[in-house]
Amino acid sequence: MITPAGTTAVGVDVGTTGVKAVLLDEAGRVVADAAEEYPARYVEPDGAEQDPEDWWAATARCVNAVLARARVRPADVCGVGISSQAPSVVVVDRAGSPVRPALLWLDRRGRRACEDRADVTGRVLATTGNRLDAYFAAPKLAWLLAAEPAVGQTGAGVLMANGYVVSRLTGVRSCDTGHAGLTLLADLDTGAWSEQLVDLWGIPRGWLPQVEQPTTVVGRVTAEAARATGLLSGTPVVAGLVDGAAASLEAGLVQHGDVCEMTGQSTVVNAAFEASRLRRDELGTMSVLPYPVPGHHLVYGSMVSTGGILRWFRDEFGDRERQLAGLDGDVFAALDELAGTAPLGSRGLVLLPYFLGERSPVWDPAARGALVGLSMASRRADVVRAILEGTAYGLAHNLEELGRLGLAPRVLRSVGGGARGRTWNQIKADVTGLPVETPEDARGAPVGAALVAAAGVGLIDDLAATVRTRQGVVRRVLPDADRHAAYQRYYSVYRELYPALRRTYDALATLRAELAP
Repeated sequence: MITPAGTTAVGVDVGTTGVKAVLLDEAGRVVADAAEEYPARYVEPDGAEQDPEDWWAATARCVNAVLARARVRPADVCGVGISSQAPSVVVVDRAGSPVRPALLWLDRRGRRACEDRADVTGRVLATTGNRLDAYFAAPKLAWLLAAEPAVGQTGAGVLMANGYVVSRLTGVRSCDTGHAGLTLLADLDTGAWSEQLVDLWGIPRGWLPQVEQPTTVVGRVTAEAARATGLLSGTPVVAGLVDGAAASLEAGLVQHGDVCEMTGQSTVVNAAFEASRLRRDELGTMSVLPYPVPGHHLVYGSMVSTGGILRWFRDEFGDRERQLAGLDGDVFAALDELAGTAPLGSRGLVLLPYFLGERSPVWDPAARGALVGLSMASRRADVVRAILEGTAYGLAHNLEELGRLGLAPRVLRSVGGGARGRTWNQIKADVTGLPVETPEDARGAPVGAALVAAAGVGLIDDLAATVRTRQGVVRRVLPDADRHAAYQRYYSVYRELYPALRRTYDALATLRAELAP
């Protein structure tokens, strides 16, 4: 075990819309935080890309900011952990520089690569626990190697989003077990790369880094990275983890059946699941990845765009809220307050939140958003509330799927940026019929990343015990029985919409592909 040099740990989450960083003390309390947004580029009809340099630059600035705000010396930091959006992949050359923009988890250009391998669906599921789908990393890489042959000639390695930032910090290439589990290249039981699957997807074996446990120290901050981040050269950096797993640690998921939802760009419904109870052929629409709590996997249902829809509304139609919030104000809080002025059901509006296709439970890349029920009486507040309600209906749909696996939570824990919305939390409670609990000081995935770093360097002895004891103070939002009954009727309409629009979605997907500029 490495003896920690300090009594604080830095956690960073490299998200889809931006970086968030926190500094935790030895008691697991957040001492300081920082955040910075960056853009993504959407390539019609199915592409989504990002500049990895944006990840690194935002990370460096946010780490500098938390050190300054907490007024701690670099020597007081004992370790660094990085979580990230997943699976987002970047191909690097021998020097570790990206050869092209990263492919985000949203990118679905690997659809044909999956269709071409449909005959091995059972083998992929049996080995990885996951379905054959373009959401995962291997189909993205297979598409990239076929579409851009130069990448195969100049590339020398592939990294996940957090792995890229770890490599910028340490000069070491690595991949944690959780991210490896989202590639369709790794064995769920052993955590190691499967040679059969690597060959199946045509990925150069030399590209794949060593798979490590999230708490394993994989390297130390270099002198160059120290100058960029303000950290001390030589500070240990652990392998890190997937953002959903990190957020689940903050939410206190440590035993079978614990459930939380994490809302940022997307919403992910996570459940701690004892590995010995997992039956891969029964997962259905759910996905699975290794979890840092020993003996457990994380079973999850993942939507694509939830908080991202609210961000889209903010950017395209939120001028009024931006003016009210001012330069330093929280526009999302203003939108949440606006939604609270609209009635339950948004005056008859129902939104399908499939703005970028959908993962669980429908797994349809052709699906798109729909706002049904508009009339001349509809107001801006109704539309914003419909966004919050529609994403809550999607949450309820995923909870139904967990119920199929025998998981029936008595409470729903909520973390991530979406957990800050008072109106949104009440809607989630009323739609699902479950009490919604949020940590008193919810920060999401970067907290889990810092906890993993603290465990990796010995600042904390027992990760699960620390996660459990952090859950002392929570905000609790109770469902209202009458509102839940009303929402059940709207939810029935919501469930009917996607089947009714499926042929329309397929037709529009064909048009987009044929007529894309």
